[in-house]
Amino acid sequence: MASQMSTAVVAAVTTSIVSLLGFVIQDWLGRRSRLERRRLLFEDASRRVAFATDWWKGMEQLSPSPDELTEARTRSLVWLHEASALIAEAKQLPIPERAHLSPRRVLLIYRFERRSAKVIRLCFFLVLAYAIQFAALIPADRGTSYFTSDLLVLAGFVVGALLLRAWAVTVEKRSPNPAGSPTAPGSGS
Repeated sequence: MASQMSTAVVAAVTTSIVSLLGFVIQDWLGRRSRLERRRLLFEDASRRVAFATDWWKGMEQLSPSPDELTEARTRSLVWLHEASALIAEAKQLPIPERAHLSPRRVLLIYRFERRSAKVIRLCFFLVLAYAIQFAALIPADRGTSYFTSDLLVLAGFVVGALLLRAWAVTVEKRSPNPAGSPTAPGSGS
């Protein structure tokens, strides 16, 4: 009886650890992609400034007519303004902070706004409950030919739960579609 209980506890802890690992990896990938986008915007802007500066110096060395010089000055100012707009866009991108881990966040026990995300979260809870229930039944098969297949089925439940969790979070974070969303009551349309 004690070995059955310890195996069930180990299975539940393993499920929690795998779920937590999926959460950490998902946050890390999202943070990395935002930081990479920001870095690329800064690099592009600095390359544009360097090109505009070099181009302007080259034009001055050619000693063009005053009209050509004015046109070149205008063109280089446009390029510098474009680079400045890239820097402004990069500054508007939020630098993501490290998300704190909590059981509520890992297990999706917080308010969802989208109905589809709520349904997916419900499926996540069901698969997680089946995984825990199945983990509790595995010790009864210890020493039989079904033990290995039971572990594989448990791993499948855990992977399914992780995929459903990631899907629910992705659907919830997706920006709303204004064309397909219903109008507010009393809005007149």
